This record gives sequence, C-alpha cells and structure tokens, in this order.
Amino acid sequence: MGSARDSAPRWGGPSRLGSRVLKFVLDGLENREAKHDIFVIDPLEYDLPVLRKPHFYYAPGEAPEVLEMLANKLAEADCFVLVTPEYNHSIPPALSNLLNHFGGSKYAYKTSGFVTYSSGQWGGQRAAMALRTITSELGCLSVSRVCAIPRAAKDLDEDGAPVEGSSSPKMLNGMLDQLEWAATAFKNHRAAVGTP
Repeated sequence: MGSARDSAPRWGGPSRLGSRVLKFVLDGLENREAKHDIFVIDPLEYDLPVLRKPHFYYAPGEAPEVLEMLANKLAEADCFVLVTPEYNHSIPPALSNLLNHFGGSKYAYKTSGFVTYSSGQWGGQRAAMALRTITSELGCLSVSRVCAIPRAAKDLDEDGAPVEGSSSPKMLNGMLDQLEWAATAFKNHRAAVGTP
C-alpha cells in the first residue's frame, strides 16, 4: 500500500480510498488461476519512522525487529504489486519511505506491477511513471501494463467491488497476466543461474 492517508477530505469522500482499491486487488489475485501467497505491507500497520537509517546500515542482527521482518518478506517475494495514489504528480511519501528503507538487493532480479488510483480522471498515471524510475533503479523492472483506476470512489464500492461497466477488472487482469509471466520467468532464471 502506498498511502498512509486515513482521513476524509473536507469536501467529502472515503477516509481511505486506498482500502477499497486494495480489497479490489486482493480479490482479483484470489480469483486468479495461479495461486499466490500474498503479504500486504500497509504503512498504517507498519509505522516505519521517517528514513534516517535504512535497514542495510545496520550490522547483521541489529536492525529493529520490524525492519528485519519486512526485509525478509521482501527478500522472499517473487514480485511486487504496488497499490498507490498520486500525490503532487508523484508517489506518496509513505511509499517512498518504505521503498527506501531497504536496499536494491531485496528487490533485484524481480518484477513489479502497479495499481494506481485517484479521484480524478487520470487514475494516478503520473505516480506509475514516477514508480517506473524507482523500481528500475532498484532492479525490479515493472511490467508495461498499469491498472489505473480513475474516479476510484465511484468505480469501486466500499467493499472494493467494481461497479457495473467498470474497466478496472480488465485492466487489473491484463497487468497481472504480464506480472505472473515475468515473475515466473525471473524466478526460474534465478533458480537456474543465480544472481550476480
């Protein structure tokens, strides 16, 4: 999860739009033919401090418990789905903070896919463009398709179910098709030849 925002805007709307987007993504993953072990990192659940000392600055065994646990989860993952809104034409500070707490070795030789959303018409696409640069630098190449959900508060109900006529399920499945293919290819190659 990219956003730590949990209060409704003064003009109305849900207190945390990302929660329904996350439910939509989790439901989509559960309904796939391929079965996945899913671990969600939510900045409200794992309240990481503002980055002053990343995980890799600590000597082995000396990092705070939450950083060690998350580092292990990232290292075990075969791919990543980043669910994020767009803040100021970029990504939220909570997502940047999370990604930067860990070195590229936790993400490298893996793949990622993006689900972006907004209350406006562009569906958070500029956040996806910013993420492409970051994930590329981390060695975690993103797939080309993005599931962008414009007007997410109207496109998804409170339980994360798409409203009638929504194109979000098709977009999510298209991105996940690419992600599963790439994650399997990367995993098989890591097993065959290792990583440099």
